[in-house]
Amino acid sequence: MKKRTRIAAFTAALLATGSLVLPASAGSISYPNFSSTAGLTLVGQASTPTTSDGTVLRVSPGVSGYTSGAAYSDTPITLGSNDIFSTTFQFRFTSPGGIDPADGITFVLAQNPTGLGGAGVGMGYSGVPNSVAIEFDTYNNAGFGLGDNDGNSSNHVSIDTGGQLSNLDLTNVYGNGSCGFPTGSPAQNNNDVFGCMSNGDVWTVNLGYDGTDLNVFVQDGSGAVDHVIDNYAIDIASALGTNDAFVGFTSGTGSGWENHDILNWAFADTTQLTNPTTGVPEPFTLALFGVGLAGAAAMRRRKKAQKV
Repeated sequence: MKKRTRIAAFTAALLATGSLVLPASAGSISYPNFSSTAGLTLVGQASTPTTSDGTVLRVSPGVSGYTSGAAYSDTPITLGSNDIFSTTFQFRFTSPGGIDPADGITFVLAQNPTGLGGAGVGMGYSGVPNSVAIEFDTYNNAGFGLGDNDGNSSNHVSIDTGGQLSNLDLTNVYGNGSCGFPTGSPAQNNNDVFGCMSNGDVWTVNLGYDGTDLNVFVQDGSGAVDHVIDNYAIDIASALGTNDAFVGFTSGTGSGWENHDILNWAFADTTQLTNPTTGVPEPFTLALFGVGLAGAAAMRRRKKAQKV
């Protein structure tokens, strides 16, 4: 089935059912919260503190000094037909300090369940081989050897491969590439405003891969959905060197910091529709996926990059 036909059928199913929820299969992950970490491998400084949001996955803590952490499924996910998968999670970044809120998280697929890269700018990802990551970056890294590849942006989503901070298809979230401290380094627009990932709001991420193209949607609270990665062509299996992948998150802090908390997470290696399951996050909800596609042209504010 061609890509456009698959997406059209997927959208039609969403319109008919109102939601896409994870199937009960060996290739699914469901964490309504992180009161139990059974099935996860925590690496580095990742932990599960209890906060006002409940028990969260704190991938790296907002403390002075360089920190890094990661969390992976402790068994590999075998990707479905044509490597299809979907995932959703919510995050909240709090207690920013130091020179600026920093540095962000990645959602990662990797060959190894213990891969942990560099702290700070590396977001716990830089140096993890045989991997693909979608980064949610809250720090301007232009002064750290990334130059234009970083887009001179402190509020972006982009794609990394092979443990390299390649920043493919970099997009400023809600069109705002400056979020930090007005007195920071460099001076930024205030990170407290709507659309800044470091503003302390609950953010929702919906991500889907149809075997050919990757799509990522983000939403700040109950605000408009931003379609930040729009049909980016990438062969994930080739980048991984396998059809089996450990999936999870990485994060890091440096001279700037913040708590990087994942509140809930669900993952499926299929786009199969099932009945809603109480307490499980819903990947590609009608509000996020359907409205995101309809408003993609209006919401798109991207810097085109060469595709892999």
